[in-house]
Parts: sequence; C-alpha cells; structure tokens
Amino acid sequence: MHSQNIFGEKWNISEIIGQDTKYTQEYTLSKIDQSDNNYVMQGTKISFDKDNTFNCLYSARCGNDCFPSSVGTYKIIDNKHINLFVKEFRQTGFCEHKKIALNLNLGQYYISQKSDTIIKLIKSDGNIFQDNLNEKYSLMIDDYIKEIKHRTADLLNFKTNLTDDSLIVNAYIKNKTKIKNYKILYSKKQNAIFLVNLIKNEDVKNDYFYIIHTFEKNYEYQVGYYKLKKK
Repeated sequence: MHSQNIFGEKWNISEIIGQDTKYTQEYTLSKIDQSDNNYVMQGTKISFDKDNTFNCLYSARCGNDCFPSSVGTYKIIDNKHINLFVKEFRQTGFCEHKKIALNLNLGQYYISQKSDTIIKLIKSDGNIFQDNLNEKYSLMIDDYIKEIKHRTADLLNFKTNLTDDSLIVNAYIKNKTKIKNYKILYSKKQNAIFLVNLIKNEDVKNDYFYIIHTFEKNYEYQVGYYKLKKK
C-alpha cells in the first residue's frame, strides 16, 4: 500500500476526524461505489485533495439530523505514514451547533491496506514494528465485532462510575476475574457506543480477551468481558 493511493478519491470514513480526540486511535476508509447514487449521497465521507487539505463531513437525505464536519491538512511522511492536522470542527442540524477552531496536530497514522477497497489509518509513534503489531491487534478486535455482531450490550455485567479506560479495565479485572497480570494491547471503538479493549493475560501463553465499556449513560451496567470462540 502506498500513500499516493488515497489522493484524489472520495472515501467513506468510520467517523469525522477530530470529533473524538480521546478514544479514536484509527479511522477506516472504504472506497465509494460511484455507481450507487443513494450510497454516495449519504454517510460520512472524506476527500484528500492534492493541495494537502482534507474535508470530512456527514450527509443524509433527511434534514432532521445532526451534521458534523471537519477540515484540516495532511502531510505524507513516507509510503506508509501520514500526519493529520485538524483545523476546525463544525456541527449543524438538529443538535447543538458548534464551530470549534481545534488547530490540533493528531500526529502520525500508519496506512494499513485491508483490501483493494479498505484502508485503515492506525495511530502510530513511527515505530514500524509496533505499527505491524497494532495492525494485527486491530484485526483481532475486528474478529470480536464480527463474532458478537450487535450483541455487545448483552455482555455488560459490571457497574462503575469511572471514566478513564485503563481504570475501568483494572476495576473489572480486579472485581470480576482471577487474572493477576495483564496488558492492554489495543483499544478501538465499536460504532460510537462501545470501546473494545484487547487484553493479554501475561501469565498464560497466547491468552487474549476483551473488556468492553459503553460511552452511553442509559445502560444499567457499563462494562463487560468476552473471549473469542476457539475455531
């Protein structure tokens, strides 16, 4: 995968760049099917223009919706890394109106090609070895999402008022499991409702599991646990 492949194209994107700067570690781009007019007209889109700017916006057929958008610049570091700088975030429609001059450097992202039509931008510290690990970990969370589908809420069985992700994970493991030593390998969002943490049990070889917590306040329980079914 070369960075040049994203230029001059319009993509679907998993969420608006700059809307969540706390939990978002990656963005998923999928190539737009230009032959499907209905699909092109709605959803969250991004374009990377040749003048090193990007435009990211949400559109829908119905005006009774919330419409976030952002603009910024990008810089190509090398064939596998891109730097993103978000200048402004806006929100209009049937929600709180916002116009925020973020002027925020989001840092480097590793360009991971999942297929001919899917590209991931994964947060990077510039270490290619760690980039490759994060690419693997991201796919492991994808496996969870494919397996559990829309049943994540059914896993929630622990209450907490904590808001920091690492503290939430620690509280769950301490109170609901017998695991003593663990490491959070990677975290990513499932839609805008859940944060999925991939965790390794350091005391057992190749023992991985997931701790999930919700961003929503209308759930009786906030945190859950899952292990993939062995194939």
